[in-house]
Amino acid sequence: MVLLSVFKSAIIYYMNQRYKRLFFVLIGLVLITGSFLPALVQAQVEFDYNYILSDNDMFDYQSMSFEQIQNFLIAKGSTLATYRDPITSLRAAEVIYHTAQDFKISPKFLIALLQKEQSLIENNNPSLYNYDWATGYAVCDGCDINDPYLQRYKGFYNQVYNAGKKIRRDYIPNLENNGHTISGLGPNQPKTIDGVLIKPANNATAIVYTYTPHLHGNQLLWTIWNRYFTRAYPDGTLLNVEGEKEVWLIENGQRRKFANRSVFLSYYDSFDNVITINKTELLKYSEGVPIRFANYSFIRTPKGTVYLLIGDAIRGFDSREALRRVGVSPEEIIKVKQEDILDFVEGQPITIKSVYPLGTLLQVKETGGIYWVQDGIKHPIMSREILKSNFGSRRATKMTTKQLAQYDTAEPVLFKEGDLVSSKTDPGTIYLISNKQRRPFASDKAFSQLGFDKANIITTNDQSLTIHEIGSMINESF
Repeated sequence: MVLLSVFKSAIIYYMNQRYKRLFFVLIGLVLITGSFLPALVQAQVEFDYNYILSDNDMFDYQSMSFEQIQNFLIAKGSTLATYRDPITSLRAAEVIYHTAQDFKISPKFLIALLQKEQSLIENNNPSLYNYDWATGYAVCDGCDINDPYLQRYKGFYNQVYNAGKKIRRDYIPNLENNGHTISGLGPNQPKTIDGVLIKPANNATAIVYTYTPHLHGNQLLWTIWNRYFTRAYPDGTLLNVEGEKEVWLIENGQRRKFANRSVFLSYYDSFDNVITINKTELLKYSEGVPIRFANYSFIRTPKGTVYLLIGDAIRGFDSREALRRVGVSPEEIIKVKQEDILDFVEGQPITIKSVYPLGTLLQVKETGGIYWVQDGIKHPIMSREILKSNFGSRRATKMTTKQLAQYDTAEPVLFKEGDLVSSKTDPGTIYLISNKQRRPFASDKAFSQLGFDKANIITTNDQSLTIHEIGSMINESF
């Protein structure tokens, strides 16, 4: 009771503050999760009141077959897996599937709606009321469910069917003909809901607010959708939202945006491994520090220190002579603010004694073996595939075995983050290089669900694979 009292007082205060939107996110997640700590963790994920679902999320009626719907209900332990509508005798999965096909509404959306309205996917002991008003259709604020007019909509089949019918035959024509639904909501048609000005980014968002004209209900729908149907992309995956230019790297569970095409191409040779997704899936990840500078950039801070940027690390030059020996011209040095380098790890300084601080490829004349040499340390390259992945067509300088012996040997060069690899001896097992590990895909379905392309798989020798530690399996999303 004390906690509820604190929340009530906080709500009164924060409703009039500029942090109102964030507070609603926290409070809503407290109600969803039942505790404050998970809410704080989840609140890091970006939630946009103006973008609940993409149009594809709502209208992809072929996203699940009847069998997939049934298997989903079974996997969730839902009572709907064995439920039959008492009026039609249809199984719940049949009702969901046929409604989706009849009205071209995504069965995933109908599933999320059933969970949002009556928790029918996860409630182990639903009441008759939960089934009878499964999608909350026609049950408005203050409505009396005993009203004779509402009885035509009572029952599981009637609820699911009429929800799909209302969207397809009412909301969508209104949006197409008038630019907004009957409630006045549409793309770029703002309306205040629960004290917040909502500007739907698309038709789907306008529809869900028309169906449920409350912030909390639609945030709950967004949370359920992300939990059930947004794909979990492993670290190292490259993503792009359909219709947008930006490319994002998933790293440490966050999305990091490349500043521009040139910056991206300083890390990757091509855009082949970039997966196109919808915005809902991208917004599942909180936004991390953007990748603003090209790899191997030279940057100068206001204090005058020049750094070499390598990946997420920066190395300062300890003297003008050390900088001069690298051969960089003043025009190549980018002026930055001090705060621009706060997120980088500072490495060892570059001195006049540093050997190949920028790194170079050296090839053994006698054997043909190739090494990556940096700071006087040589790293063996185990295959042509690893060489091409990391260095493209860059050429190596030849040296004798005796000349190379002056450099200490360290760990071998690994495949690049996000590479798809398989073994020549076992081409059926596909791995994703993620956080320097090789993570196997559990199945072809797990591979295709995430949108990866088999044309991008690099086939290599066993030794080049086993230098990467084996990581956790990448399983099917749903």
